[in-house]
Amino acid sequence: MNGILLVNKPTNITSQAVLTKIKHSLHPSKIGHAGTLDPMATGLLVVLLGDATKLSDYVMAHDKTYEARIVLGKATTTEDGTGETVSVKTCIHLEKVDSVLTALVGPLMQTPPMYSSVHHQGKKLYEYARKGIEIERLPREVQIYELKRQSEVFYQNDEAEFSFIATVSKGTYIRTLCVEIGNRLQYPAHMKELRRIRSGGWSIEEAYTLDEILEGKYTLHPLLEALHDLPHYEVTDEEARAVLTGCPFPYPLPGLSQEVKLLALVKNQTLLGIYEKIDNMYKARRVWN
Repeated sequence: MNGILLVNKPTNITSQAVLTKIKHSLHPSKIGHAGTLDPMATGLLVVLLGDATKLSDYVMAHDKTYEARIVLGKATTTEDGTGETVSVKTCIHLEKVDSVLTALVGPLMQTPPMYSSVHHQGKKLYEYARKGIEIERLPREVQIYELKRQSEVFYQNDEAEFSFIATVSKGTYIRTLCVEIGNRLQYPAHMKELRRIRSGGWSIEEAYTLDEILEGKYTLHPLLEALHDLPHYEVTDEEARAVLTGCPFPYPLPGLSQEVKLLALVKNQTLLGIYEKIDNMYKARRVWN
């Protein structure tokens, strides 16, 4: 079983638990996912089965789109609604919300939260956080491509909240983005809800619920879909045999621009390999045989 399975993850379950249920039901030789969702989060979880697990790095690099809801007036230890309150400030009127969101579009330095799956010395940061240990983290640059308010600002119990949509680069934490929105509005803040609606070229509308998948109601997407943003080069039968043994190819290939540094080699719409320009040749980075 080889392919890409799009799952509409429910809330209150870890991404790993979703994989475990699918593995026990479908029995793939290998299984993985391309971008974890926190237990409270819902939406599109891209699951890789069999040979598709070799595409993890490429799928993880896709831009992603989220729908989120932010609460202003309270900050928490986890930057979402599951944590303990660490700061409060009465919020009864907000100004310049839309201009603050617009100003955040572009490159942004972001420090990974302690309650995250980022690794440090063989352990995940949240393992340290649960023991009350703070680890120094270096900020890293992410990209915010779109950030727009989707709802009216709602006021209740000295807090304000609204929904927004965000399209972001790999490695962006929407929880931390909520905190930054709060900082710029001069209020403590946390994320209340999160739903991933797009990853690369795939959307939530194409995803199946976990129950549907466990009942055998699903469709697997071919590996080649994961590389929609790479040039595809159709090889001959003889070239296909060369790809499967990892043989290099001349640069440039006929019909391809010299600007093409990374490409997918295919035969009859089947992915055979990913090749990269190295030392004036196309050399195998990953081969499927």
